[in-house]
Amino acid sequence: MKSKSFVKAALLIFVFGSLAFLAVKESRQQTAPGRVAARGRELGSNSVQPFHAVSAAKAQAAKVIAYYFHTTYRCATCRRIETYSRVAIETAFAQELQDGRLEFRLVNCELPANQHYVQEYNLFAKSLVLVRMKEGKQIEWTNLSRVWDYVGDMPTFLAYVQGEVRKYLEKS
Repeated sequence: MKSKSFVKAALLIFVFGSLAFLAVKESRQQTAPGRVAARGRELGSNSVQPFHAVSAAKAQAAKVIAYYFHTTYRCATCRRIETYSRVAIETAFAQELQDGRLEFRLVNCELPANQHYVQEYNLFAKSLVLVRMKEGKQIEWTNLSRVWDYVGDMPTFLAYVQGEVRKYLEKS
């Protein structure tokens, strides 16, 4: 009888321990943007703000904007696409970000002020879109839809995004 009680107690401890572990793991995934926010890079529910603040004096007539369009709720895969996009751009284009030739912006498409992007860029999922600007006007744009294909392969993802950004920067 005592062995049954012991096994029952052990199983209950295991189940509750597993649930606690999963809850902690999930909460860490959901609070990861908080760590980014501490660095001043996450825009949360704000409308559109640049990834790196660029002064008016540094703003140039030609530049590339990389928009990451998301919704209020973001799954782990969507967060990974944002993170990989950020890493791809930050690691390969630090100088371009610094001098204002490139900007990375997070945009919540569910906010009323940002819903026009859905029609403008034919968005149907969370997306990374490159926009080439000249003298304040949009010249061209590309939705980097293959980010979804490469989200499970970080090196390929980074190479893809960096290659596309490089092409846009060379045109500017």
